[in-house]
Amino acid sequence: MSDKTGIRIPSRLPLLLTHEGVLLPGCTMRISVDTYRNMQLVKSRLLRGTSLKSTIIGVIPNTRDPEHDTDELPALHRVGTAGIAVQVVGSNWPKPHYTLLITGLCRFRTLQLLKERPFAVGEVEQLDQLEQHASQALLEGELGELGEQFYKHAVQLVDMLDMSVPVVAKLRRLLDSLPKETLPDMLASMIRTSNSEKLQILDAVGLEERFKKLIPLLTRQIEGLKLLQKTRKPRQDEDKTVVAIRPIRKIGHFPGGQFSLDTAEEAEEEDEDSDDIALLEKKIRSASMPEPALKVCVKEIKRLKKMPQSMPEYALTRNYLELMVELPWNKSTTDCLDIHAARVLLDSDHYAMEKLKKRVLEYLAVRQLKNNLKGPILCFVGPPGVGKTSVGRSIAKTLGREFHRIALGGVCDQSDIRGHRYSTGHCSLQSPTLLAVKQALLKRPPCDCLGKLLHRTVTLQP
Repeated sequence: MSDKTGIRIPSRLPLLLTHEGVLLPGCTMRISVDTYRNMQLVKSRLLRGTSLKSTIIGVIPNTRDPEHDTDELPALHRVGTAGIAVQVVGSNWPKPHYTLLITGLCRFRTLQLLKERPFAVGEVEQLDQLEQHASQALLEGELGELGEQFYKHAVQLVDMLDMSVPVVAKLRRLLDSLPKETLPDMLASMIRTSNSEKLQILDAVGLEERFKKLIPLLTRQIEGLKLLQKTRKPRQDEDKTVVAIRPIRKIGHFPGGQFSLDTAEEAEEEDEDSDDIALLEKKIRSASMPEPALKVCVKEIKRLKKMPQSMPEYALTRNYLELMVELPWNKSTTDCLDIHAARVLLDSDHYAMEKLKKRVLEYLAVRQLKNNLKGPILCFVGPPGVGKTSVGRSIAKTLGREFHRIALGGVCDQSDIRGHRYSTGHCSLQSPTLLAVKQALLKRPPCDCLGKLLHRTVTLQP
């Protein structure tokens, strides 16, 4: 079927054996290479070649390359795809291998295997034409009817998607601009098909046979999308089902890119995630935050909506907003400043320690006279076991507050307390004091914050 006026591939091609997938003409595919013969092909042909001809290789599907050079080659699949290697990436982890990005050009048939070592080389016969624009005279009679039927199924499949998505609109324009004989290979690589079904498309050398094999696959995809429309929850603002579309890099003479239809599971996960963000925004607005904190949270939730989930900052921003929602912004207790009751409680809980009790009662008396003190701190210094924490617990019981203890043993850096160990802003390490407020569910719980801190600071931080 090769035309003398068309573009011809070399009659001898190095053969790349793969069993991972099927490369179709006009499509792009990544192939991992780690066996001996394929590695030698990459090193000798692709990495050392200086001409465009050296980048053209033959990809034989459904054929496993033997691990060792001494092993005989298995029977080769009768039809392969000539492709151009547009990218070669090497790596030594976990073992030496190359990753090739190959764009399919045309079909070929292997006539004879010329050599097996150091890599396979075969004499091939080109089966497809490589003209930019095919002749419309080919699509006449029964073939023309099959082409029109195939085109209608392809348009119906694309029209079931959301045309407001740029990649879907681009795919629709490709259906109108590309010759019909190039569409079967492109759509076969785009829709959900197995390797065996793609092999059947590859083996279909005649265009009529190719149309007949792909129309049932398009019909199956359309029925699946119709079932998807019935099972998914209806939306008020959308009339069409939106299906997740994964762009696939495409390099070749076709304009635009290629796309792949994903299953409904990914779309449903996106819906659930958007529902979670909407619920989080509702919690932020009902958390009774101060105006400055509310402005920051609203700004961050807007950034979160536009941010892809794959970004590392997505999880950090979401954790920050969830922490802001969980903080007790409007929950507090009323202090009980009864000095007589406090004296009775301290005497019942602690024996002796008159100087300490007197200092606590002085603090309560000052609070009675001046109730607008901000951040009063009582510092108890002493060896372990003398009752510093129990006195703090008694003070909390006297005031009617919740008590939360923060042990700072081993802390020698102020950033461990302030919460800015790794970076500043909302991405930093959370403050232990802030976490204590969150766990106590009150705005001002008394905290035993300085336990074991002073000794560490004096001895290790002169």
